[in-house]
Order: sequence, then structure tokens, then C-alpha cells
Amino acid sequence: MRITAGEMRSRIVPVANVPGLRPTPAKVRQALFNMLGSVEDFDMLDLFSGSGIMALEALSRGAKSAQSIELHHLAAKCLQQTREHLKLEDRWHIKQMSVEKGIKLLSGSSFDLIFADPPYAQGEAENVLQLLDQHGITAHQLVIEESARYQPLWPEGWICQDSRRYGDSCLHFLLRK
Repeated sequence: MRITAGEMRSRIVPVANVPGLRPTPAKVRQALFNMLGSVEDFDMLDLFSGSGIMALEALSRGAKSAQSIELHHLAAKCLQQTREHLKLEDRWHIKQMSVEKGIKLLSGSSFDLIFADPPYAQGEAENVLQLLDQHGITAHQLVIEESARYQPLWPEGWICQDSRRYGDSCLHFLLRK
């Protein structure tokens, strides 16, 4: 897998051999960042980080920092090795823990972009929004990737302003009411 744009364009990103890990396809990444426009100087939070490709795409395009939360130890180890290889220790912060613990740890924080790619069709997308509310985490842009065959039931206080389908994936752009 390769980074699609920015200062690290075409750099190869290794992916841990973890059951269920599903890196966001290049066409979905390109479409998302085209819709977002410039992410220069953004602070980003990447939940269910997996391969870390979304954090890397943001950093490559000029984001100031990225925080990745990933539970699986092999995936987190691969993220840490990639961070060292690309010399991003000062900009990319990786936490091996559950999303619940990561969100609690970041209570009261504000981000320019939060991207979440939870396991498909398991209700985790809805849980993420509730956790963000509970812990006072805010974002200028919040994007959740879900299965195109699953329609999440957004918690009260949230509206989906746009959804874009790309094959089996759907990007949902959410706002607080």
C-alpha cells in the first residue's frame, strides 16, 4: 500500500497481518482528502487506526500532528515501526489501547479532523459518537467509514450531513446539532 499524495507520496506503508484489518482503499483516501481540501496545520485523531494510512495521508499533506488509537498489538507495533522509518516521532503519536480508553485519555481535546474506521456493521460508529460526547472531544470535521450495506443509527445530537459510497465502503460526514 502506498501514500497517495503530499511530501511522502508513493512511500510504501507496511500492513500488519491482522485478521479483519481492512486498510482504506486509495480511491477512497483520495476522494476524502479532495473533499476536505487543505489539511495543512491540522491536528488529526485516527480511531481504529489499523494500518495508519489515514494518519499518514494527513501528515503527508501537511497536517501538524496525528494521533492514532489502535488496540491490536501487532498493528500498533507495525505503526510504531512505520513512524520510526518515516521519522515522524515528533508528529505522529500512537497509542495501543481500545478506542474507549483512548477517547477517555484525550478528554476535552479538540481536533481539526477525526477519522474513525471501526469494524463494519457492529455498532461501533454509534459508540464512537457517544464516547466523544461523554468526554467532550470536539472536531471541525468528523468522518466515519462504514460498510455501504450498513446504515448506522446516529445518536441524538448528531446529524449526517453527507454520505459518499465507494464500492463496499461509505464515508459519513457528521456534525453535532
